[in-house]
Amino acid sequence: MTPANRVRIVRGARWLALVFRRILGAQLAGWAVYAMHKFALVAERAAQMCATLAAFAFLVSGVVYLYLGRWTVTHQDYWWIYDFYLNHSLIESALLTYAHHSLFFPSFLSQVDLRFFHGNQLPLFLVGLALLLITVGLLLVPVWRDKTVGLTAKILATLVVIVGNFWMARAFITASGVYNCENSLVMAGAALGFLLLQIIGRRLAPVLPVAAIVVLAGFIASFSQSTGLAIWPTLLLLAWGLRLPKYFLGMMAAAGLTAVIIFVLLPGHDWLSPPDPLKGLPSVSYVTVIWLCRLLGAPIFVAIFSWWPDKFYRPMVESSELALCTAVGGVGLALATLAVLPQIIRRNVNKSSLEWTGLALIVFTLFVTSLIVTGRAGVFHARPFEVVASRFFFWSTLFWTGLLLVAIARAQSKQWLRWPVYLVALAVPILVFPAHYKNAVWWRNIRWNAESAAASLVNGVRDDQLIPDAAFLAAGSGREQLYRTARQFRARRLDMFADGLQDWIGLSEANLFGGRHEPEGLKGQCRVAALVQCDNGAPAARVFGQASKHGQSIPKTL
Repeated sequence: MTPANRVRIVRGARWLALVFRRILGAQLAGWAVYAMHKFALVAERAAQMCATLAAFAFLVSGVVYLYLGRWTVTHQDYWWIYDFYLNHSLIESALLTYAHHSLFFPSFLSQVDLRFFHGNQLPLFLVGLALLLITVGLLLVPVWRDKTVGLTAKILATLVVIVGNFWMARAFITASGVYNCENSLVMAGAALGFLLLQIIGRRLAPVLPVAAIVVLAGFIASFSQSTGLAIWPTLLLLAWGLRLPKYFLGMMAAAGLTAVIIFVLLPGHDWLSPPDPLKGLPSVSYVTVIWLCRLLGAPIFVAIFSWWPDKFYRPMVESSELALCTAVGGVGLALATLAVLPQIIRRNVNKSSLEWTGLALIVFTLFVTSLIVTGRAGVFHARPFEVVASRFFFWSTLFWTGLLLVAIARAQSKQWLRWPVYLVALAVPILVFPAHYKNAVWWRNIRWNAESAAASLVNGVRDDQLIPDAAFLAAGSGREQLYRTARQFRARRLDMFADGLQDWIGLSEANLFGGRHEPEGLKGQCRVAALVQCDNGAPAARVFGQASKHGQSIPKTL
């Protein structure tokens, strides 16, 4: 073999080795890509299953907790409102503005309950729950119609919306039939407006008929509670971002101005409300921003610190709640500004339906909470902790829901951001569950106390200590109003007097049931907790205890 042939053989061997290495490298790379792709598919399937189970569990637990902790008797501001309803006509009652809130549409629900269901709070609770479910459905319709995001993003968005709406930290509103009807009517009207606005923006329906429905939804929101007036600047801002025709913007502006004029002209009945010496105190702009941050940050603070035992929770709240709420709310406000402002300036908010829903929630809740902090400036100035009260969680929770929806939508176009956002969304139900459960227990106890206070009214007892503890009255309210309304309830057999238990008082055992029930042997224990007086000055005792039949079952009739 000549040297030249030997060189050719060596070069050919090197060339074959190089080709072999390239083929092997390509195969290994293909296997690696396939393995990574398979792992990504498995991870997505796992995320979808976990999110689906978490959403179902949270929805069921939320509905059950709300039912067990619901108000079963008249409470708080409605002692004044029902007193007015019972002494005025239907139209006068509908036009009532209480504490600067127009309750026009919810008043018809309350009137129907008084006239046809004897003031039973259960029908109002069911209507409020139905409105809450309708709101969730309206928010999820654009999410599931979005073709720019995958199935995982849609399921996670569903989880976030369910958690945001059924978290028991919002139960100050959602556990009350009347309050839930008011606020959920506002939110349902707003959600319907957001849905229809995007339909107009995508030219999927004629503008004028759909615009008329949007205006109707705006009026329903505006006259269910005064916070609903925030829908008009929200619709205008979103319509501008959608590049809708100028005549549509003019229609929304005219409708909003009309709603404001009607609201101002409605007859006010501030004398129904307990006098507030703090009303009208001046506010400073930067202080208002601080209050807004505190209000927005309160749900995050409660969710995190509810992981601590109760004995540590209250000291932490008293020492650091306002500062931490301000910091967290400030971060949320900054993120909201970065999420919304560029889209509005570029007028480019119609790409993703999922992102649209999040942006609409952010804008609307910011306008609502701004109305709250400006309208209650005097109260917040004198009582700083009032700004983080749980009654405002109904709105501030939806603010964070909107931020998460925007994050899920924008993570679709950024591979590095997708899984961090997915993991945050999956962690949300775990993070908020301690507060979810603790609030469920709290409101269950509130229900028991309220029913005990109602029993004292049925027995004609003035138990001034029990009634405030049961949260029967709004802060600063007078008890005489409660007793005056209770006398009307007794005369008309409404609410706690509808079953006629007050007729038992003074009857002997033999005459109580007319011989239709046999005596039953009960076992139990009780104690006298306090001595009180009846309406007529006769002595009475507050008795707590329990009774059972056969050691287990509780008798239906005591």
